[in-house]
Amino acid sequence: MLPFRSFVQQPMHHGRLVLAGDAAHTVPPTGAKGLNLALADVRVLAEELERAVAGGDTAPLRTYSERALRRVWKAQHFSSWMTTLLHTLPDATPFDVRRQEGELAAVTGSTVGSTYLAEAYTGRPERR
Repeated sequence: MLPFRSFVQQPMHHGRLVLAGDAAHTVPPTGAKGLNLALADVRVLAEELERAVAGGDTAPLRTYSERALRRVWKAQHFSSWMTTLLHTLPDATPFDVRRQEGELAAVTGSTVGSTYLAEAYTGRPERR
């Protein structure tokens, strides 16, 4: 078994060097966010690179990092939460397992909880 791990490089640029996808951040696989984050990074990076080239300025690369990191940190939270919600730790007590089952029931048994779960899994539109 491999341990789940997370990593975020901040900022996701240094001068004219930019990072995207797994080079910039990793998330536990439970949230199924890795590829989605990488594609979102590339979409945002393309927009900001176009601005940087057109303006002859690297300032949009900072904007890329800021925009991408907002999405990355939300995905980090979601993936971490899903990992603790769906995986039992080896040293979990019976109390821990029941609390975990209660949390899962609370989320799936509520319209608001189910909506949050669905939106977090499928992704939310970016707000600038």
